[in-house]
Amino acid sequence: MPRRVSQKKKRVPALVIVLIFVTIPVLIAAAAFCWVGMYYCDDDLIYPNTSIAGVNVSWMTRSEALQALDLSDFDERVGKASVTIIFPDDTELIVDGTDINMTHDAVDVVESAYLAGRRQGFVGNTIEFLKRLSGKEFELTIQNFYDYDVINLITGDFVEEYNERLAAAEPRIYNDKIVITKGAGYEFVETMILADIAYIGLFESLETGAPVEIIYKLPETATDSRQLLDIHQKIHIPVESSELNFDTLSASESTVGVDFDLIQAVNLLNEAETGKTVTIDVFYIQPDTTQEYLQGLLFRDLIGEQTTHVAGTTNRLINIKVSSEAISGLVLLPGDEFSFNNVVGRRTYNKGYRMGGAYIGSETVPVIGGGVCQTASTLHAAIVDSEILISERHGHSRPVPYLRRGRDATVFWEKLDFRFINNTDYPIRLDFELVDRSLTAKVYGTIIDDFPAPSIPMPAG
Repeated sequence: MPRRVSQKKKRVPALVIVLIFVTIPVLIAAAAFCWVGMYYCDDDLIYPNTSIAGVNVSWMTRSEALQALDLSDFDERVGKASVTIIFPDDTELIVDGTDINMTHDAVDVVESAYLAGRRQGFVGNTIEFLKRLSGKEFELTIQNFYDYDVINLITGDFVEEYNERLAAAEPRIYNDKIVITKGAGYEFVETMILADIAYIGLFESLETGAPVEIIYKLPETATDSRQLLDIHQKIHIPVESSELNFDTLSASESTVGVDFDLIQAVNLLNEAETGKTVTIDVFYIQPDTTQEYLQGLLFRDLIGEQTTHVAGTTNRLINIKVSSEAISGLVLLPGDEFSFNNVVGRRTYNKGYRMGGAYIGSETVPVIGGGVCQTASTLHAAIVDSEILISERHGHSRPVPYLRRGRDATVFWEKLDFRFINNTDYPIRLDFELVDRSLTAKVYGTIIDDFPAPSIPMPAG
């Protein structure tokens, strides 16, 4: 019977098995890790899950990423970028993109995107790549830049000129208007604020591709009422009507009033923006009575006129001449009373009077100054049909040859007088003219028919 040989199997220790199962995956993982690190981390591609300005640039080279960002039209958009800042007085500051050297950092950003995760050593780079691959996102933005010094220079020069102009914007007074700038002298533009406004507007224009307009508003300020009061005092001229000067028989100078509506001006400025120019209307007030009008009224109208023929002796003619010359040119102010005897005076030889015939009762007798009744009668006949108030008049004892009955007036020193009152609103003037043997009396004054006379001060006393 054959002999059975006993064979005993050699068993592998469990620890070895465990080591094998652990080591092999680790080696495989390490190999894979090394392969990934050598293959992907050292190539020219940007890590996955990377975006720039919202554009996915994963697995792109740097040139491909720049192309994907589509910045080729940036220079063209910079050339079109423009901001116009409009100020309250309608002046404008215009800044263009080319003025301030606008540019971007796209090239540097793409380079940063490529380098992101590649500056931590082999292991760190590979780990970062795997994180990106597993979903970790990495985002970058593109920044636009400008020359800060240039934009400050542009806005600073404008601000200096604008503020000087605003500070010196004194109210301008013209014939028909006042032009005033609200806030002038105590509100100003700030350079830093204006530079920021220009910056914001330029990049908005760069983004939209269209010019941008911005309204600049100065800090709101209240109306300077004192300034308006000063202007009002400066230009205000009270209206003055002309008045007659009875001493010189001339009309005083009339004045056209000048004024503006102060309350309306305050409201206009209150409603306006600071720095805005406001126009205030100036108006003129015509006087009720002008100098030219009133002066033209003096002795404008012929109130009455009478011509009589002087008959008789040369002495009678002389007496009429002397008496009429004593009256001619006499001016009676409103309210004055004319007295023939007071004006002509006592008829004497020393005054040039001669003996002439005069009616006394039913007889004609020689007296010194005989014939002066014709002077009084001619003047009476000139005014008898007017509105002038006759206060004393006496008719001759019998008809006179030079006038109809009732139009004559006899006078006799200290006995009989011829008197009348200037009851008009204006002075009257008595004129006589003796040509050959024709005696003419004219009374000049002012006749107002259809409208009331202007107020004329009455002389004192």
